[in-house]
Amino acid sequence: MASRLKKLDSFKDLKKVGFVMPSSNTVLEPLTAQMTHPISDRVSAHFSRVPMKALSPDSREVHPFQTQRMVDAGTLLKDGGLDAILWDGTSSWTGEGFKADLTLCEDIGRMTDVPVSTASLAQVEVLKRYGIKHFGLATPYVEAPARNITNAYEAEGLTAVKSARLDETESIRIADVPFERIKQLLREADSSQAECIVVAGANLPATVVIDEMEAELGKPIFDSISVMLWKALQMTGIHVPLHGWGELLRDNPVLTALEQTMATLLQATGASRTTVRIDIPAHNCHIDTVCAEAMAPGIVPLKLNSSMNQRSLPTVKWLEANRDLLIQSDCANHAVRPPKALTAVYGVKAQMLAPLMAHDELIGFVSLHYVPSTRVWSEGEIATLRHAAAQVSRILADHGWAG
Repeated sequence: MASRLKKLDSFKDLKKVGFVMPSSNTVLEPLTAQMTHPISDRVSAHFSRVPMKALSPDSREVHPFQTQRMVDAGTLLKDGGLDAILWDGTSSWTGEGFKADLTLCEDIGRMTDVPVSTASLAQVEVLKRYGIKHFGLATPYVEAPARNITNAYEAEGLTAVKSARLDETESIRIADVPFERIKQLLREADSSQAECIVVAGANLPATVVIDEMEAELGKPIFDSISVMLWKALQMTGIHVPLHGWGELLRDNPVLTALEQTMATLLQATGASRTTVRIDIPAHNCHIDTVCAEAMAPGIVPLKLNSSMNQRSLPTVKWLEANRDLLIQSDCANHAVRPPKALTAVYGVKAQMLAPLMAHDELIGFVSLHYVPSTRVWSEGEIATLRHAAAQVSRILADHGWAG
């Protein structure tokens, strides 16, 4: 992070986002730091707290929107010259719907002259952006707050077709829920009618497991923390994909185009998996991480695994030296050995790799994997891979990612 910051003239170059949060929240700060680490030279996060520990709609603490506390917290953030302010609490469970959020935004905005939003309003915006009408709801709360959340979304024309609760009554305990229990909660909230899963609860660290659970359930998961960061980046004009935290933060037109290209390549060749890896740090894409991928049914995604140093691998070194397709009909017996994990863990028995070049340097590659058996690649399949790699290069060039 220090090396990133040293590229700046000063902290003045950073967009500054403020979060007003309940005093019992211990998840937002560390997760926001983790999520924004790759863009720590573009945005900084700042936090202010208001007293809130209770989870009962009957508690006096659930109406901070009607007091001066929230406005005072937002005003303190304004003193830092911030570019946006967001309320981190899930106010829809109080029984007031989203009215409290709108009032809060108006009050803080009037006092600070800074754009203001909330986790709940951002959640509704995301659902409408993607045209989602039916969702599964996962909450850490007991029945009454969960019912209030459902009613608030119903008023917006959004239906919770199924819901699952943790039935927690102490806010501080939510942060300590084991990740395995959170995964189970998401499974319980899912149904065939749900177009996505909504996680309402800004102290529940569901963000940590979103990527793997989206892969398991086959649908997006929008949790309060990642949705709020998404809104903060939208408000400050930062449009850089963040990998490892779910589809929403990774959503980017360039990556969408690459995903479509990989899906076409997969279908045309009958492959098991197709991937793109690229090194373009300005857009938070690194060769060790799969930035676009398509898979046949039952094939494990590689997007969740970025543990290998790709440039140290014999296959990638071969691409750098030869700048041509590496065609392997039998991975286990080819002179250029693929990484052991690719064959032993992911079961790849045949593959082809196509280099991606820019300014006479290897910036990445397209992979085409086959799992069922060894395979002699046909001339047509080889030509299809060349065409796909050329299409990837055109997409990157057309969007100014690589020339």
